[in-house]
Amino acid sequence: MGNFINNLLDNLLSTLWRVLDLPLYGIVLMLLGLMVVTTFLLRRFFKKVEKRRIWQVNFILLGFLVLLIIDKKVSNINKELTVLNKKIVESKMTSTSVINREKLYNASALKENYPNATIYEKPINEAIDLITIQQSSPNVVAFIAIVDLKHPSVRVKITPEKKHKYLTSEFAKANNCILAINGEAGESMAMDCELGEWSGNWISNGNVVMMADTKKRPFIGFSKNTNTANYSIESIVDTVLNDDKYNAIWGRFDILVGDTIIKHDNDKPYARTIMGTNADGTLLYLMIVDGKRPDYSEGLTYHDCANMLQLLGASNAMACDQGGSSCMYLQPMDGIINRPADSDGYERSVYSHFGISMSN
Repeated sequence: MGNFINNLLDNLLSTLWRVLDLPLYGIVLMLLGLMVVTTFLLRRFFKKVEKRRIWQVNFILLGFLVLLIIDKKVSNINKELTVLNKKIVESKMTSTSVINREKLYNASALKENYPNATIYEKPINEAIDLITIQQSSPNVVAFIAIVDLKHPSVRVKITPEKKHKYLTSEFAKANNCILAINGEAGESMAMDCELGEWSGNWISNGNVVMMADTKKRPFIGFSKNTNTANYSIESIVDTVLNDDKYNAIWGRFDILVGDTIIKHDNDKPYARTIMGTNADGTLLYLMIVDGKRPDYSEGLTYHDCANMLQLLGASNAMACDQGGSSCMYLQPMDGIINRPADSDGYERSVYSHFGISMSN
C-alpha cells in the first residue's frame, strides 16, 4: 500500500510539473477547463451548494494553482540563470591570456585536497592571479584573487571617508581599480544604518576615517614605504597611526592565524568575503564565495575558506562582511564576476570598499 501511494504521488507530481512547463496560454486554457469541470462536479453532486460557494471554491483553487505556476516559473528562471552564470564564468576563465610569467601560487595541494572541484587558473595582469573553484554535491562557486604587493605598480585603494553607502563597482570605477571587493555594510541592509559592533580600523592614504580597533576585530594594515601587508589579530588592540598602517581595513573574525585554522562554532556554509596574507606580507589573498543558492552555490564554512587559502600559501586570514554584501569586481572581466546573494545577483551597497589599482 505504501509503495502504491508513493508511486501515485510521484506520477501526480510528474504530471503536474509537465503541465507547468507548458506555454502560458496552454496553462490558462487548462485552468479555465478545470474551473468548468469543478463547477459541473459541484453542481452535479452537491446540488444544494450555492453559486457563491461554487465560485469561492473555484477562486481558491485558481489562486493556489496560480501561486504554484509562479513558483515553478521563477524556479525555472533561476535554474536558467544558474546555468548561464556558470557558462559565463567558464568562458571567461578559459579564455586565452597573454600574460607570460610564473604564477604567484602553487595549486597542486588545493587540487589534491578538493578532487571533486574544477579549478580554473587565470593570470589577470603582471601582479594579479585569479583562481575560480566550482564544485558539485554540494554546489560551490568561489573566487580567489592573489595580488603581488611587491610589484612596483600595485596601489592599495580604500574608501577615503564614511558617508552614504554605495556600490563596490562604483568605488572601483572611481578609483581606477583593476580589482575590488566589498567592505563593511554595518548592522543591517538599511542605507543609513550604523556600523555599531562591526567597527574597526579604517585608514585611507594616511588619513584616519575611523580608529576603532578592539579585541574582537582583526585588521590588515599596508605599509607606506614597502607596500607590504601587516596582519593584526583580534586580540591585539592597535589604535596608533604609523607608516605600517598607512592604509588599513578591518574584518569581523580571525579564521587563519600563523598557519593555524581558527575554529568557529556553528560554522555553516554561507556567502563569504575573506582577506588574507602570506607570512611575510608580500602576497594578498582576496576571496569571495557565492552562497545562499543551493542550486548554484550554497557557500563555504570559515574552516573551508581558511583551508583553501592555506593550501595556496596564506598564513593569516580574516572574515569580513558577508552574505548579500559579498562581491568581487574585476575590470578585465567586465565588472562584478560573482553572483551576489541578493536580488538575483545585484550587488549590495556598503560603506567601505577595498581595491587594487595599477600605476603607469
